[in-house]
Formats: sequence, C-alpha cells, structure tokens
Amino acid sequence: MAVSHLFVQNCAGPLMIALQYNDLFDLLSISTSTNTDALPKGRAFTFIKAVQTVNERLVDQNKTESLLFEVILIAKECSEEIKMKIVESVKHYGIPAALLYDQADHHVLNQLKVIFSGDVIGFSEDSLDSLSDFGFGETQIETFKAAKICVKEFAVLIGQMRRRFGHENSPLCTCVLSVWGSRNICATALKTLREWGLDVDEVYCLAGAPCSPILAVVKPHILWDGGLHNMRDSSAPS
Repeated sequence: MAVSHLFVQNCAGPLMIALQYNDLFDLLSISTSTNTDALPKGRAFTFIKAVQTVNERLVDQNKTESLLFEVILIAKECSEEIKMKIVESVKHYGIPAALLYDQADHHVLNQLKVIFSGDVIGFSEDSLDSLSDFGFGETQIETFKAAKICVKEFAVLIGQMRRRFGHENSPLCTCVLSVWGSRNICATALKTLREWGLDVDEVYCLAGAPCSPILAVVKPHILWDGGLHNMRDSSAPS
C-alpha cells in the first residue's frame, strides 16, 4: 500500500497536521460529479475522522484542553473551481480545517491507530549499521537514524494525549511493530517509549516475518517506521 507524506508540528499548543487535499478527497471522480456534489472521500478521510474523534473526546473531558490535533489542508496549484469544491466538501463532511496508511472506507472511524517502528526506536545507532546485512543501503540506514531523532517529539506528544484516556474505550491506540529486530530490540523500543512517556497498547515482534498480515488486522492510520515499509513484505535472511 502507498504511504503519503504527513507533516506534524507542535509549538506548545495543538498538534498540527498538514495534509494534501488530494489525499482527503478523490479528485479523480470530480469529472463525474455535479456542481452540488461533495467530493468523494479520499484515502485519508478515515484518518481525519479518527483524529476528529480523539479531539472530541479530549474536549469532552476538559473544555479548556489545548493539546489537540489541528488539520491544515494544503490546496496549492489547483483551480478556483476545485478550491471551492474543497471548501464545500469540508463543510459537507464536517471536517475541521506522520505517514498515512491506506484505509478502506468501511474501517472503524472512532479510534485513531498509530504504529511506531520498534526497529527504528530499539536499534542503537551502532546496531542500525547492521541493517546492511538485511539488504538496506547506506542512504536508507542514514534515513532510519534521522527518523529515530525526529520520532521522539511525536511520541512524547502522542504519549501525553494517550494518558488523557483510560485503558478501556480509548479513541487513541498506540502500537509497536518490530519487523527486523530481535525480541531484545523490541524490548528496548518499549523501554525507550516508556522513558518518553508513552506506554503502548499493543506490541508485535515479527523477527523478519512479513508484516502485511499484521497491518491488515491492525489497520493503522499512521505508520511511523522511517521507511521500513519499503521492504515490509520481505523476510530477513537466515
């Protein structure tokens, strides 16, 4: 499945998410729609609705809550007609204007699921170099190292949000998925996330097994793996 770019920023306030408009709406179908039709839902629609559910639950618990998701819809290089369509569609669906995983439209909308890579978080900088044994190139390994640095801020903020809810019936579900690393790597990732203030809900340690079956069951909205998804269907060599 394809993964789209997601920009996340926090400055002591809302957790801001910048999203391309053509991820939220299916513009390929616009030629068959009428002037009064809302645009068809795109692959990120379920993600945004899940985010909206988290916001609603946070505000229900605390009317002055400031740690919320805020979505910025990017609509560059499109005609004024398309921009008007986007505005009307946002109103129609009631949408308040790190990696997006494709979602079927029927997927549950009342829980936001975020997966963190146990490989990226659990490997030390030195041990990340050993990924060359699994077919990763030098550029990819450097990308993983950079991802480990930037994932901390996002994990800390998600941890703060997750602690707003109890263990049952939470609108926010966090997971760790370790594809390549051993159980020790996975355990290190869990320890690191706890140190960052995030106690995850689910853990999957695959030790080189294909991860598509797990992703098909978990159906994450956000897959933060530093690019490991590019080889997710390959098994580690024996």
